[in-house]
Amino acid sequence: MKNQFLLSLISGLVAGICGTLILLLTALIFIGGGSLQYPWALLLLIVLLIAAGFAVFIRKRCCPSVKYPLGKGVKFEPSFAVKIAKWLPMFLCIAALFLSIIALARPRKAGKAVIPPAKGIDIILTIDTSGSMAALDFVPDRIGAAKKTAEEFVDKRSSDRIGVVIFAGAAMLQCPLTLDYFAVKEYINLINLDFLAQQNGTAIGDAIAVSAMHLKDSIAKSKVIILLTDGENNSGTVDPIAAAKAAAAYGIKIYTISVASGRAAQLPAVSAGIFGAASPVLQPPSPESEAALMQIAEETGGYFFRAKNNEELQNIYSRINELETTEFENVQHINYKDNYYPSLVAALLLLLSAFVLDKFIFIKIP
Repeated sequence: MKNQFLLSLISGLVAGICGTLILLLTALIFIGGGSLQYPWALLLLIVLLIAAGFAVFIRKRCCPSVKYPLGKGVKFEPSFAVKIAKWLPMFLCIAALFLSIIALARPRKAGKAVIPPAKGIDIILTIDTSGSMAALDFVPDRIGAAKKTAEEFVDKRSSDRIGVVIFAGAAMLQCPLTLDYFAVKEYINLINLDFLAQQNGTAIGDAIAVSAMHLKDSIAKSKVIILLTDGENNSGTVDPIAAAKAAAAYGIKIYTISVASGRAAQLPAVSAGIFGAASPVLQPPSPESEAALMQIAEETGGYFFRAKNNEELQNIYSRINELETTEFENVQHINYKDNYYPSLVAALLLLLSAFVLDKFIFIKIP
């Protein structure tokens, strides 16, 4: 009696665990964006249902058995443990086939990812680092305001490669074109007025030439130079207008920004020997220098801007940011993660359990 109770308890637990497992695995297919790659495979469940019904019929009617004589009026009623021993292995096999069909239908989970445009805009920030950029008519000075607004401009971009060129009496690539905006801002932050050996002078033509050289082979949909300076071309070997025309031939657009308050500006105080410290005064840009910047922009289809204070400089970069926009197409790529392994493993475990129960635990003696 005790053995029959223990056998019934174990069998009930096995059946309950198997049923719960089937329900959980089936639910996981459709919860959290799940789907079936081959839903037509579920038609095999109809075949399984018919086969299971036929197997039950055969097991009830056609299985060989030995009849034992019983006393008159005695009716034999098999116990629950006997019923479990008879039907549990078959139930496990049917459950295993059910899970195999689910695995055959290939459950999978979808994960969506937005694809950015393959081609954005390539932008070179070309920044004047000549001595006059130390003028104090901006806060904290012209070069400080230029660096701050350039970093803010970088923060507003996405999917666009950005590089940095600095120039004074000569021009130099400070940061190559990259999508690493953190690195771009680090390079901008490192800019100071002592970077170049040829610090005296303003080589605008050379700056355009160096910037264009790093943009000419770009396959971006748009190529832009943002040239920020406070002076006129008085150094270098390349004529600014000729450099602008060459840039235009490569499809490069130049936005020029004149950074000056429009009045005389003080430079940081310098030592004046026994007379203490002197504060040199810097005259505003000449109309000719701004006219040259305007012509450079017009030659390439860009615009000329004049910034007289920090706020105007910020507004100019915001305006350029609006002019040069990268349009995102609403493209979604769906990645599928296969989710049929749990069903397949569970089916194998159920088949193994059915075999062990039938051959080693539920041993039938005729």
